Amino acid sequence: MLHVPVMAQEVLENLPKKLDLMMDGTLGHGWHSRLILSNFDNVKIIWVDRDPKILEIAKQNLKDYENRVKFVQNSYKNLEKILWETKVDAILLDLWVNMEHFKDPKRWFSIKYDGPLDMRFDPSNKITAEWILKNYTPEQLEKILSKWWDFKWKLLNEIVKAIVSNRWKLNSTFALKDLLKRIWLSEKKIAVVFQVLRIETNKELEQLEVFLQKFQDYLTPWWRCLIITYHSIEDRLVKNRFKELDWQWFKNLTKKVIFPTWAEIQRNKASRSAKLRVIEKLDS
Repeated sequence: MLHVPVMAQEVLENLPKKLDLMMDGTLGHGWHSRLILSNFDNVKIIWVDRDPKILEIAKQNLKDYENRVKFVQNSYKNLEKILWETKVDAILLDLWVNMEHFKDPKRWFSIKYDGPLDMRFDPSNKITAEWILKNYTPEQLEKILSKWWDFKWKLLNEIVKAIVSNRWKLNSTFALKDLLKRIWLSEKKIAVVFQVLRIETNKELEQLEVFLQKFQDYLTPWWRCLIITYHSIEDRLVKNRFKELDWQWFKNLTKKVIFPTWAEIQRNKASRSAKLRVIEKLDS
Protein backbone atom coordinates (compact mmCIF):
# COMPACT_ATOMS: atom_id res chain seq x y z
CA MET A 1 0.00 0.00 0.00
CA LEU A 2 2.55 2.59 -1.15
CA HIS A 3 1.59 6.19 -1.71
CA VAL A 4 3.26 7.08 -5.01
CA PRO A 5 4.74 10.60 -4.78
CA VAL A 6 2.98 12.92 -7.21
CA MET A 7 5.03 15.19 -9.48
CA ALA A 8 8.23 14.07 -7.76
CA GLN A 9 10.52 15.47 -10.46
CA GLU A 10 8.66 18.78 -10.57
CA VAL A 11 9.01 19.08 -6.79
CA LEU A 12 12.76 18.47 -6.96
CA GLU A 13 13.15 21.02 -9.77
CA ASN A 14 11.30 23.73 -7.84
CA LEU A 15 13.11 23.39 -4.53
CA PRO A 16 15.88 25.89 -3.76
CA LYS A 17 19.27 24.83 -5.11
CA LYS A 18 20.78 25.15 -1.65
CA LEU A 19 18.69 23.43 0.99
CA ASP A 20 19.73 23.08 4.63
CA LEU A 21 16.47 22.71 6.56
CA MET A 22 12.93 22.15 5.29
CA MET A 23 9.55 20.97 6.52
CA ASP A 24 7.44 18.26 4.90
CA GLY A 25 4.06 19.16 6.35
CA THR A 26 2.15 16.17 4.95
CA LEU A 27 4.69 13.38 5.30
CA GLY A 28 2.54 10.36 4.50
CA HIS A 29 4.78 7.36 3.86
CA GLY A 30 7.68 9.72 3.23
CA TRP A 31 8.42 9.14 -0.46
CA HIS A 32 8.73 12.82 -1.41
CA SER A 33 11.09 13.29 1.52
CA ARG A 34 13.14 10.23 0.59
CA LEU A 35 13.71 11.64 -2.89
CA ILE A 36 14.72 15.00 -1.45
CA LEU A 37 17.12 13.43 1.05
CA SER A 38 18.75 11.38 -1.70
CA ASN A 39 19.18 14.46 -3.94
CA PHE A 40 20.32 16.99 -1.31
CA ASP A 41 23.25 15.65 0.68
CA ASN A 42 23.10 18.04 3.62
CA VAL A 43 19.41 18.76 3.99
CA LYS A 44 17.62 18.06 7.26
CA ILE A 45 13.85 17.67 7.24
CA ILE A 46 11.18 18.23 9.87
CA TRP A 47 8.56 15.58 9.16
CA VAL A 48 4.99 16.37 10.12
CA ASP A 49 1.80 14.30 9.93
CA ARG A 50 -1.41 14.17 11.95
CA ASP A 51 -1.73 10.40 11.74
CA PRO A 52 0.45 8.49 14.26
CA LYS A 53 0.13 5.23 12.33
CA ILE A 54 1.33 6.84 9.11
CA LEU A 55 4.26 8.39 10.99
CA GLU A 56 5.33 4.96 12.25
CA ILE A 57 5.30 3.59 8.68
CA ALA A 58 7.31 6.60 7.49
CA LYS A 59 9.90 6.01 10.22
CA GLN A 60 10.49 2.53 8.85
CA ASN A 61 10.60 3.72 5.24
CA LEU A 62 13.11 6.44 6.12
CA LYS A 63 15.21 4.74 8.81
CA ASP A 64 18.33 5.12 6.63
CA TYR A 65 18.05 8.89 7.15
CA GLU A 66 17.11 9.00 10.84
CA ASN A 67 20.10 11.24 11.69
CA ARG A 68 18.78 13.91 9.30
CA VAL A 69 15.14 14.08 10.35
CA LYS A 70 12.81 15.05 13.14
CA PHE A 71 9.33 13.53 13.43
CA VAL A 72 6.40 15.62 14.70
CA GLN A 73 2.82 14.41 15.11
CA ASN A 74 0.81 17.56 14.52
CA SER A 75 -1.10 19.49 11.90
CA TYR A 76 0.97 21.49 9.44
CA LYS A 77 -1.12 24.54 10.37
CA ASN A 78 0.52 24.71 13.83
CA LEU A 79 3.78 26.20 12.60
CA GLU A 80 4.41 28.08 15.83
CA LYS A 81 4.42 24.75 17.75
CA ILE A 82 6.36 22.78 15.13
CA LEU A 83 9.08 25.31 14.29
CA TRP A 84 9.13 27.61 17.35
CA GLU A 85 11.63 30.34 16.45
CA THR A 86 13.15 28.29 13.61
CA LYS A 87 12.84 29.35 9.98
CA VAL A 88 13.16 26.87 7.12
CA ASP A 89 14.42 27.02 3.53
CA ALA A 90 11.37 25.25 2.10
CA ILE A 91 7.95 23.93 3.07
CA LEU A 92 6.23 21.17 1.08
CA LEU A 93 2.55 20.24 1.32
CA ASP A 94 1.05 17.40 -0.69
CA LEU A 95 -2.66 17.61 0.14
CA TRP A 96 -3.62 14.22 -1.30
CA VAL A 97 -4.91 11.67 1.23
CA ASN A 98 -2.58 8.70 1.68
CA MET A 99 -3.94 5.67 -0.18
CA GLU A 100 -3.57 3.55 2.96
CA HIS A 101 -6.57 5.33 4.42
CA PHE A 102 -8.70 3.95 1.59
CA LYS A 103 -7.12 0.52 1.13
CA ASP A 104 -6.93 -0.43 4.81
CA PRO A 105 -10.46 -1.51 5.90
CA LYS A 106 -9.60 -0.60 9.49
CA ARG A 107 -9.32 3.09 8.57
CA TRP A 108 -12.99 3.37 7.43
CA PHE A 109 -12.47 6.00 4.76
CA SER A 110 -13.75 3.92 1.84
CA ILE A 111 -17.24 2.92 0.73
CA LYS A 112 -15.83 -0.55 -0.08
CA TYR A 113 -15.41 -1.75 3.52
CA ASP A 114 -17.80 -1.90 6.46
CA GLY A 115 -16.76 -0.43 9.78
CA PRO A 116 -17.35 2.47 12.17
CA LEU A 117 -17.92 5.88 10.60
CA ASP A 118 -14.65 7.26 11.95
CA MET A 119 -12.57 8.96 9.19
CA ARG A 120 -10.15 10.71 11.59
CA PHE A 121 -6.50 11.23 10.65
CA ASP A 122 -5.68 11.98 14.27
CA PRO A 123 -7.39 9.53 16.70
CA SER A 124 -7.17 12.11 19.51
CA ASN A 125 -9.68 14.24 17.59
CA LYS A 126 -13.03 13.81 19.38
CA ILE A 127 -15.17 14.53 16.32
CA THR A 128 -15.85 11.53 14.05
CA ALA A 129 -17.87 11.29 10.85
CA GLU A 130 -20.59 9.48 12.81
CA TRP A 131 -20.78 12.34 15.32
CA ILE A 132 -21.22 14.82 12.48
CA LEU A 133 -24.05 12.80 10.92
CA LYS A 134 -25.84 12.49 14.25
CA ASN A 135 -25.34 16.02 15.58
CA TYR A 136 -25.12 18.51 12.71
CA THR A 137 -28.28 20.45 11.99
CA PRO A 138 -29.87 20.11 8.53
CA GLU A 139 -28.46 23.54 7.69
CA GLN A 140 -24.94 22.48 8.68
CA LEU A 141 -25.17 19.29 6.61
CA GLU A 142 -26.48 21.26 3.66
CA LYS A 143 -23.65 23.77 4.00
CA ILE A 144 -20.80 21.24 3.96
CA LEU A 145 -22.32 19.23 1.10
CA SER A 146 -22.89 22.31 -1.06
CA LYS A 147 -19.49 23.78 -0.18
CA TRP A 148 -17.48 20.82 -1.42
CA TRP A 149 -19.64 19.55 -4.26
CA ASP A 150 -22.14 21.02 -6.67
CA PHE A 151 -25.18 18.88 -5.85
CA LYS A 152 -28.42 19.99 -7.46
CA TRP A 153 -30.77 21.50 -4.91
CA LYS A 154 -33.36 18.72 -5.10
CA LEU A 155 -30.76 15.99 -4.60
CA LEU A 156 -29.03 17.93 -1.85
CA ASN A 157 -32.35 18.26 -0.02
CA GLU A 158 -33.02 14.52 -0.39
CA ILE A 159 -29.59 13.59 1.01
CA VAL A 160 -29.96 15.87 4.04
CA LYS A 161 -33.53 14.73 4.70
CA ALA A 162 -32.52 11.05 4.49
CA ILE A 163 -29.60 11.54 6.89
CA VAL A 164 -31.60 13.52 9.45
CA SER A 165 -34.54 11.07 9.35
CA ASN A 166 -32.27 8.05 9.84
CA ARG A 167 -29.29 9.50 11.69
CA TRP A 168 -29.51 7.23 14.74
CA LYS A 169 -29.22 4.19 12.48
CA LEU A 170 -25.99 5.43 10.90
CA ASN A 171 -23.46 3.41 12.88
CA SER A 172 -21.29 2.08 10.04
CA THR A 173 -20.03 2.85 6.56
CA PHE A 174 -22.38 0.32 4.99
CA ALA A 175 -25.36 1.74 6.89
CA LEU A 176 -24.66 5.15 5.33
CA LYS A 177 -23.95 3.63 1.93
CA ASP A 178 -27.21 1.62 1.98
CA LEU A 179 -29.19 4.70 2.99
CA LEU A 180 -27.76 6.71 0.10
CA LYS A 181 -28.45 3.86 -2.31
CA ARG A 182 -32.11 3.91 -1.28
CA ILE A 183 -32.41 7.48 -2.55
CA TRP A 184 -30.83 6.37 -5.82
CA LEU A 185 -27.36 7.86 -5.46
CA SER A 186 -24.74 6.38 -7.76
CA GLU A 187 -21.49 4.91 -6.42
CA LYS A 188 -19.70 8.07 -7.57
CA LYS A 189 -22.05 10.40 -5.67
CA ILE A 190 -21.91 8.16 -2.58
CA ALA A 191 -18.12 8.43 -2.71
CA VAL A 192 -18.48 12.22 -2.85
CA VAL A 193 -20.63 12.23 0.32
CA PHE A 194 -17.94 10.14 2.04
CA GLN A 195 -15.28 12.60 0.82
CA VAL A 196 -17.22 15.56 2.22
CA LEU A 197 -17.53 13.80 5.58
CA ARG A 198 -13.78 13.09 5.66
CA ILE A 199 -12.94 16.70 4.82
CA GLU A 200 -15.29 18.02 7.50
CA THR A 201 -14.17 15.50 10.13
CA ASN A 202 -10.55 16.54 9.72
CA LYS A 203 -11.26 20.24 9.04
CA GLU A 204 -9.03 20.01 5.98
CA LEU A 205 -10.06 23.32 4.46
CA GLU A 206 -9.64 25.18 7.75
CA GLN A 207 -6.17 23.64 8.23
CA LEU A 208 -5.07 25.00 4.88
CA GLU A 209 -6.60 28.44 5.45
CA VAL A 210 -4.73 28.86 8.75
CA PHE A 211 -1.44 27.67 7.23
CA LEU A 212 -1.72 30.09 4.29
CA GLN A 213 -2.03 33.07 6.62
CA LYS A 214 1.24 32.46 8.44
CA PHE A 215 3.63 30.20 6.50
CA GLN A 216 5.54 33.18 5.07
CA ASP A 217 6.77 34.13 8.55
CA TYR A 218 8.65 30.83 8.81
CA LEU A 219 10.58 30.95 5.53
CA THR A 220 14.13 32.26 5.24
CA PRO A 221 14.79 34.83 2.46
CA TRP A 222 15.09 33.46 -1.09
CA TRP A 223 13.41 30.19 -0.19
CA ARG A 224 10.18 28.56 -1.18
CA CYS A 225 6.82 27.03 -0.33
CA LEU A 226 5.48 24.27 -2.61
CA ILE A 227 1.86 23.09 -2.39
CA ILE A 228 0.23 20.28 -4.38
CA THR A 229 -3.58 20.44 -4.41
CA TYR A 230 -6.19 18.04 -5.80
CA HIS A 231 -9.48 19.86 -5.30
CA SER A 232 -10.58 23.09 -6.97
CA ILE A 233 -11.46 24.79 -3.68
CA GLU A 234 -8.05 24.00 -2.15
CA ASP A 235 -6.29 25.17 -5.30
CA ARG A 236 -8.26 28.41 -5.39
CA LEU A 237 -7.25 29.16 -1.78
CA VAL A 238 -3.57 28.61 -2.59
CA LYS A 239 -3.76 30.52 -5.87
CA ASN A 240 -5.44 33.54 -4.28
CA ARG A 241 -3.08 33.63 -1.31
CA PHE A 242 0.01 33.40 -3.52
CA LYS A 243 -1.44 36.20 -5.63
CA GLU A 244 -1.89 38.36 -2.53
CA LEU A 245 1.72 37.77 -1.50
CA ASP A 246 3.16 38.33 -4.97
CA TRP A 247 4.45 41.85 -4.38
CA GLN A 248 7.55 43.45 -2.88
CA TRP A 249 8.82 40.56 -0.74
CA PHE A 250 7.45 37.51 -2.57
CA LYS A 251 7.49 36.11 -6.08
CA ASN A 252 4.86 33.71 -7.39
CA LEU A 253 6.84 31.23 -9.50
CA THR A 254 3.78 29.45 -10.86
CA LYS A 255 1.42 32.04 -12.28
CA LYS A 256 0.94 29.24 -14.80
CA VAL A 257 0.21 26.27 -12.58
CA ILE A 258 2.28 23.08 -13.00
CA PHE A 259 0.38 19.92 -13.98
CA PRO A 260 1.59 16.31 -14.02
CA THR A 261 2.77 14.96 -17.34
CA TRP A 262 0.59 12.71 -19.45
CA ALA A 263 3.04 9.86 -18.79
CA GLU A 264 2.70 10.28 -15.02
CA ILE A 265 -1.08 10.30 -15.21
CA GLN A 266 -0.94 7.00 -17.10
CA ARG A 267 1.30 5.51 -14.39
CA ASN A 268 -0.58 6.99 -11.44
CA LYS A 269 -4.25 7.87 -11.93
CA ALA A 270 -4.30 9.62 -8.54
CA SER A 271 -2.17 12.40 -10.04
CA ARG A 272 -4.67 13.44 -12.71
CA SER A 273 -6.22 16.28 -10.67
CA ALA A 274 -2.94 17.46 -9.10
CA LYS A 275 -1.69 21.04 -9.38
CA LEU A 276 1.64 22.33 -8.07
CA ARG A 277 2.06 25.96 -7.04
CA VAL A 278 5.31 27.53 -5.80
CA ILE A 279 6.08 30.86 -4.15
CA GLU A 280 9.48 32.29 -3.26
CA LYS A 281 10.24 34.63 -0.39
CA LEU A 282 12.62 37.41 -1.40
CA ASP A 283 15.16 39.17 0.78
CA SER A 284 13.45 41.89 2.80
